[in-house]
Amino acid sequence: MNDEEQTNPPVQTVEVDGARLAYAERGNGEPLVFIHGAVSDYRSWSEQLEEFADDYRVIAYSRRAHYPNARKADSNYTRGVHVRDLIALLKTLHLGKAHLVGHSYGAAIALLAALEAPELVSSLVLGEPSPFPQILDADAQPLLDEQKRRFDKVARFARNGDETAAVREFLHVVIGIDAFCLLPAERRAVVLANAGTLLPMLRTFYDSALTGEKLKKLTAPAMLVTGEISPVLARLGCKALDRLLPNSKIAVLKCASHGLHMENPKDYNRLLADFLSVNKITARLDKDSLLYSPIFNQKLD
Repeated sequence: MNDEEQTNPPVQTVEVDGARLAYAERGNGEPLVFIHGAVSDYRSWSEQLEEFADDYRVIAYSRRAHYPNARKADSNYTRGVHVRDLIALLKTLHLGKAHLVGHSYGAAIALLAALEAPELVSSLVLGEPSPFPQILDADAQPLLDEQKRRFDKVARFARNGDETAAVREFLHVVIGIDAFCLLPAERRAVVLANAGTLLPMLRTFYDSALTGEKLKKLTAPAMLVTGEISPVLARLGCKALDRLLPNSKIAVLKCASHGLHMENPKDYNRLLADFLSVNKITARLDKDSLLYSPIFNQKLD
């Protein structure tokens, strides 16, 4: 495969609830579905598509309104819509039970889909899900308030038509540094291609009916991945979910912030491969498994 195909793998489309979603597919085996985050698309998983194709049927799709799908996002961009799309994709492609791997907003969608349709989910890998305010501890509230204030600034840029400024400020908030100019050219092209989704996403960014009681009933094995140098709010969000999910652990990805699988793909892929290797459909994650000691027994400040 040449460099262009690695960055922009060929896609197919599937129709779900009146929308056509683009997806790239590789390999055979148990289904492994990747769900991207904000200002992104299926191309963000280019480092994972080929890596896992030898052992899994790997699918990375672009969520509704994200490149290269139709761009109408304003009236139909909510967590609920994206959850229904994911469930419909799993059913339409006849995947049966799948391992779901999500990042940021996509991790929140994966979690909510697992709660709504647990019979379709073998395991969950959740990379710093976007916040669920109702489950956060009081010490996270000032950080959440600051995030909301800065997202208001992002929305103002977007409303004024300055998509580059909006994307740059958004990345600054979620990564913790002004990272836009540090992105490789291909990554910068991806976020700019999806800049139009920022404003509709932010309008309902925190909306969810998630409760602690619902989370306590989710038995699918889950790995919460957080970056060693990620913003504190993202890490607190993972800790809050870990306290409530009955079958979860936290993995700290070294030398990474919120970009996780894009910032340190080698170590991310190792964590993912180790987790999946003991979470086949016939397996179950044991919270006390010695296999996980070197991965999970890291202090999360």
